[in-house]
Amino acid sequence: MSDTGGAPASGDYETQIGDVSGAVHTGRGDIIHIEKVELAATRAADALRRALSTDEETREQFLGVLQQLSTLQAQLGEWKELHHIMHEVLAAFSPFYANLRALNHAGAGPTNGRALLRGWRPCQTEMDRLLDFESSVEYIRLSLRRGGTAASRPDWGVRIASLRREVEDRLREERWNTEGLIDLADEFNQACDCYLSLADRELRRVVEKVQRLYTSLLGGLL
Repeated sequence: MSDTGGAPASGDYETQIGDVSGAVHTGRGDIIHIEKVELAATRAADALRRALSTDEETREQFLGVLQQLSTLQAQLGEWKELHHIMHEVLAAFSPFYANLRALNHAGAGPTNGRALLRGWRPCQTEMDRLLDFESSVEYIRLSLRRGGTAASRPDWGVRIASLRREVEDRLREERWNTEGLIDLADEFNQACDCYLSLADRELRRVVEKVQRLYTSLLGGLL
């Protein structure tokens, strides 16, 4: 069977992003070859630089808009990463949560505690990722300014780490109350859902800001 129908035209370029290659498609189904876009962008930047070389005020304004876009893009990346990690935490937590709820009062002893602790380990791995991420964020807290004062960064790591310690301490006890542990697990689940919703909401908010800036920037050119 011939593969001619699926082969790219001789003048086309293939997009390479990390280990993933292929054409980039727009929402209308058109194919965008990133190398061509980069070449056009480079030429446009050169022309713009020449045009603004004698207009310092406009040049500074333009650079200011680009800096805002860059900051928003960085915020977008960090909110996206938080959203992904919180999703993974909840996915790892789900089997533990189900097994805990399946226990009855008679099962609340060291044996079942150790079994649950083993089921808790995937959660520990994802929570370690969350703490590592929290220590590396740079731009998210900039989006949480209130009344002109920078707010402290969201406390997802602190809150979830505290609940983690409580769960693990409870599971190591000789005798523990199933209902009390379920209440603690409910609180953990609710906290994770809360931060997942926060990341989702902030992602949407930042995307809207980026779209508004692009509209303002390009509106007079199109």
